[in-house]
Amino acid sequence: MSLRMQPFHWNEDFNRVRAFVIEAFRAARPHMNWIPTRVENVAYGPCGAKYSDEEDEYIRQWFLDDRIVAFTMVKPSGECWVNVHPEHTMHVEELVESVERQFLQMKAGSDERLKIEIFVPDSSKELEAVLCERGYSIAGLEGWIRQRPLDLPPPDYELPDGYSVRHVDIEQDLEEYRRVQGAVFRHCGNMTPSLAKRYSSASFYNAELDLVAVAPDGHFVAFCTVRVDPLSKITEFEPVGTHPDYRKLGLARAVICEGLKRLEKYSPTNVCIPGAAPTPAADRLYESLGFANIGRINIWQRTL
Repeated sequence: MSLRMQPFHWNEDFNRVRAFVIEAFRAARPHMNWIPTRVENVAYGPCGAKYSDEEDEYIRQWFLDDRIVAFTMVKPSGECWVNVHPEHTMHVEELVESVERQFLQMKAGSDERLKIEIFVPDSSKELEAVLCERGYSIAGLEGWIRQRPLDLPPPDYELPDGYSVRHVDIEQDLEEYRRVQGAVFRHCGNMTPSLAKRYSSASFYNAELDLVAVAPDGHFVAFCTVRVDPLSKITEFEPVGTHPDYRKLGLARAVICEGLKRLEKYSPTNVCIPGAAPTPAADRLYESLGFANIGRINIWQRTL
C-alpha cells in the first residue's frame, strides 16, 4: 500500500509530528529519526530568519490510513531529511523519490547544477541502501550521535579564578548571549530580540537550563542549553560552545556539568547530543563527561 501525503501547517500539525517522532524514538532504533526538540527548533530556533508560513511547504506528512508513519523536509538549498517509523522502512524508496521531485519542483526553471543532500543516521540501513541504488554517495559527516547513561552521576567541575556559571535572562542578556554564540556559530550573530523571545517561548526551553560561563569582566565566554521535551523528557544539549579566545580553560565542561546537575530534577528519559561536532576536541570533552559515541549522521549527496 502506498503512503498518502498530506501538506503540513505548523499551527495545526506540529503536535502530531512531535508525537510521531516520540513514538518512533521509542521503537527499535531510537536515534534513527529526529528527536522532538529538533522538530520544534525548526520554528523556534533563535538563529537565522524568522519562521514563515511559506516554510510549511518544505515539510510533508505521510500516512497509512489515519496513522502518520513518516515526515520529510526539503529545503531550497537541497538539504533534505527523511524521517520514517522503523516499522515502515519498506516505504523509504517512495519517500526518497518524493523528496527528489519536491526539490526539482522548487528549482524549476533554474539553470544551476542541482545538488541534493540527504542527512542519514547510520542506523537507517534501509535508507542508505536506497540511496546507494539511486546513485548517492557519502559526501561528509554531519556529526556524531552521542548519548549519556541516565544512571551516571553528574561530574564535578572547577572554574578558573573569577569565573562563574549562571543561567541567562534571554531578553536582558541578549547582547552578550548573541555575541558569544555568534563567535562560535556565525549565523547566531543574526539573533534578534523577537527571535530570542520566540525561542524562550518554545516548550523545550527552560531559562534555568540555559547556561553561560561568565568571565571576570562580565562577558559571556561559554554556553550550553539543555532542551527537555516536556512530553517525552527526551533531552538534548544544544547548542554548546566556547568563545575562541577562552578555550582550553574547562569552561564548556563547566556549563555542561552544571546543566547535568540541574537536569536531574526534570527526570530525563534520554540524554543525548545528536550531531555532536566531529572534532578531536569535542570528542575528548564529551567522552570525559560520559557521552558515548553511538553512531554517526552522514551526508549523502547526488547531482540530479
